[in-house]
Amino acid sequence: MAAKTTAPAAFRGGRSRSGGAESPGDGLSRSRAAALMVQELIARIRAGELQPGSLIMSGPALSKRYGISYQTVVRALGELVERGWLVRQHGRGTFVAPHPPGEDAVKAARNKTVLLALDPRSLTRGRFGFAIVEALDEALVREGLRVRYAPVSAAGEAVVLEELSAGEGDLNLLIAFDRPAFLKRALAKSPGLSALALHAVPESPAPGGSLRYDAVLVEDHAGGFMAGAYLLKHGYKRIAFLGGPQDDLRAQDRFAGLKEALAADDLKPAAEAWADGWDEQTGRIHARALLKKLGLEKSARSAEAPAVFCGNDRLAHGLYDAADELMLQIPRDLSVIGFDDQEIAAQLKPPLTTVRFDRSEYGRQAAQLVKERLAEPNRPPRVVRMPVQIVERESVK
Repeated sequence: MAAKTTAPAAFRGGRSRSGGAESPGDGLSRSRAAALMVQELIARIRAGELQPGSLIMSGPALSKRYGISYQTVVRALGELVERGWLVRQHGRGTFVAPHPPGEDAVKAARNKTVLLALDPRSLTRGRFGFAIVEALDEALVREGLRVRYAPVSAAGEAVVLEELSAGEGDLNLLIAFDRPAFLKRALAKSPGLSALALHAVPESPAPGGSLRYDAVLVEDHAGGFMAGAYLLKHGYKRIAFLGGPQDDLRAQDRFAGLKEALAADDLKPAAEAWADGWDEQTGRIHARALLKKLGLEKSARSAEAPAVFCGNDRLAHGLYDAADELMLQIPRDLSVIGFDDQEIAAQLKPPLTTVRFDRSEYGRQAAQLVKERLAEPNRPPRVVRMPVQIVERESVK
């Protein structure tokens, strides 16, 4: 049976989602009640019902009124603080800001159309991109944007590119989630199109470069460095790398961070292997070769147990399978650390230590860049990088 997806509107022929009236469960949003609360507060401020300096209803009262948790209320009010609608006064409460956002910024986004091109698997709950897409979708809808979806597979890409080239519809901005090659081809066909790259870019976004689009990326180099430093702190000297495609900038940056951490201890990677993709099946194939390079044979324990930093958690899953084939135990015979903190990381046995970033905040940052770009179409491109941290579990001894 095919995996169940939460299916938003299709790019051609499907319905788009906008900031109008919504029914619970419509689209991707985890909390339509929270979105409704935000929309109603903004509407009351605009209508003058809530004047600058007015005290906002307490968190518990809002929680009861909208049927959502107190924590969700706090996050939603925090978003309105960040957007300039509200201010918090310690010990007193939350108030309408003295100068709420002007109508110009609001109108810049209202009724504009955004196309989100992504791997269809990102619409499946539990997949890596789902939390990012969910948070992004909710934030864009709150801004009154119409959101269209283009699940870009090998078969469907040509159709989307054709429509972009023809200038069909009222598209105002393209978002490419983990589709760098598609973004490059799309901009070649539609040079004047505003765009936002998420998670992967066609070229290095170095300072002073020639980027033509905004981007939200992860601190990949810092994550690789953290992984290497963590393994060194645990006493490992033989540290290898299992990466995604060698021409992928994320894989390159994560490996570069690892090498920098090792170099600080006058070490080099004990071995490296580069997979053809980022999935566990590909990871298993290349993990077998990596384990052979490390001298790990069936049921054979090395005198000095090595560790492997994997470019993502699904590659680490593949490494677990390859180690199991050789009857090697993690972390007794081999320690493993991943990247992304996908759902599978906590489900593996033993649970996987990994590098994490906040995917919900990632989505909100992306929505903010969209809002800024629509308000200022000619401003210079901006790159936001999400910070990372180590999540300790049981795969490193």
